[in-house]
Amino acid sequence: MTAISSVSATQPLVVAKAVTSTQAISNVADSINIPSSPSSVVSLGQDASVIDAQTYTARGLIADPDIAPVWEYTQQDNVSLNMTGNFGSSSSASRFQGLGASLLNQLAQTNQGISQSVIRSTTGRALEPAALAAAQAKLHSTAADNSISLTLKTASGKTVQLTLTSQDNGLAVQAQVSGGELSNDELAALGKMADGFQSAIDGLTQNPPTLKLDALTQFDSNVFASVDLSTRLKLNDDSTQTLELHADADGRSVRMSGAAGDLNMSVDLKNAAILGDSNQQAKALKNYMNQIEAARKRGDGDQQLLSLFEDAFTTLHSHYPGARAAMAPETVNSIKLTDTDHSLLTGLADFSASVSEKSKEGNPARPGELDSFAYDVSQSTQSKGRDPLNRTLVQDQQSHLVASYHKPLNAGQKLDLTTDPKSQNYQYYQVNDQASSKTSIGYEKGALVNASISQSASQSTRISKYVLGHLEEDKTTPLKSSKTQNLLGTLNQALQQDKQAKLGRGVSWLKDTLSSIQDKVLLQSDPARLRS
Repeated sequence: MTAISSVSATQPLVVAKAVTSTQAISNVADSINIPSSPSSVVSLGQDASVIDAQTYTARGLIADPDIAPVWEYTQQDNVSLNMTGNFGSSSSASRFQGLGASLLNQLAQTNQGISQSVIRSTTGRALEPAALAAAQAKLHSTAADNSISLTLKTASGKTVQLTLTSQDNGLAVQAQVSGGELSNDELAALGKMADGFQSAIDGLTQNPPTLKLDALTQFDSNVFASVDLSTRLKLNDDSTQTLELHADADGRSVRMSGAAGDLNMSVDLKNAAILGDSNQQAKALKNYMNQIEAARKRGDGDQQLLSLFEDAFTTLHSHYPGARAAMAPETVNSIKLTDTDHSLLTGLADFSASVSEKSKEGNPARPGELDSFAYDVSQSTQSKGRDPLNRTLVQDQQSHLVASYHKPLNAGQKLDLTTDPKSQNYQYYQVNDQASSKTSIGYEKGALVNASISQSASQSTRISKYVLGHLEEDKTTPLKSSKTQNLLGTLNQALQQDKQAKLGRGVSWLKDTLSSIQDKVLLQSDPARLRS
């Protein structure tokens, strides 16, 4: 592990009063007094332009300006200067502003481990050495209110760990390397990830949060074997938001949990043979975005939570490692797939994804009437037979929506349900939808003998209508549709026509035929549209 100097608490220094502007921070940073040995307290010389001001903690308490913030090390580097500017803020977005990129860049430039923290006493008295050591240890641990951790494993077997933590009275960072010294190529690749790391931090700490994880899933696979991001952030309403991201050559996954609900998805990249070209993938992604948005509207889902779900889905299915054209060989069970095979697949990697809102009682007069939303969608591909002349390939797509919610009797009315019967004028919706699509491809002695698509979609909508607390109507509306398309004749005709065209006998329509089939395999959750 790259060495990090030991901490000494024996050399006291004086700290300037709080700075209240960017220029003041710059002036103070220029006057840092750096002794020759590490210290627990840093001295910031008082500049004439610094304005005396009362400094508040994140909980609104007035901090004593005469009690100096305590620094783990006295060093004038970019990370420490970044922390100096951020420490006066109370929000996670401002506390971590630019800090992830600064930390990663400094490690890439110096190839040296980094550990830095700044703590303000909350007792009105200077921290004793033992209390200071305990506070620093806690701040550097997962016990801190807010923590962001990035772990990178290199293809050569080294591990890079970066952490950023904060709480009301402290801010800390660490960067460590284990398994040997990083090479120049590895350091250069680290530097290239700095902006992407910061983008992920900025998205997660903003209000409302967004997922900007693209750069972390699109890492240089020649240098890095895996990337892991773990965050836990305390929000303004005291709720906690967590996220876990993992990406490597075999797959990607995201788990996120917060006050609104949870999302969980994983993408399997081991079966590279089923991946389509960029146009096919874009078409499939657009279809899934439409399916998710339709589910949100059907189930009255939380728009912010479903937006995060869509962002995660798009990120995990974008920029798969290695283009399909560059993969060699493209195989399922060591069998190379044909263009005909690909036309009957979505072009996306296999996956499973789910999102659910935190259920809540939407009607005080009827606690059993929950407002809830849960949606899951998946794709799996199975193959049988290792003989390229005798084999089968099956791809399944599934989706399921279960939701319940309250609506006013008339659009535009305000819904304000209480235990007062006069407020009990509403409709209670209960939704249960399912959809599936199954593609089957089969070969015997090299000849295509099966090419079919079976799809089904069902929707169940139950609406209970209450007027002044009395049930006036309780109606369930089921909708269901299914169809099976046998494409064997169409494909064999197109394949035969293509053979003749290659012999100079006519024109081939195979490419157009395959393109039209790709539209048919995509999941469709609306029974009415499935019938069309």
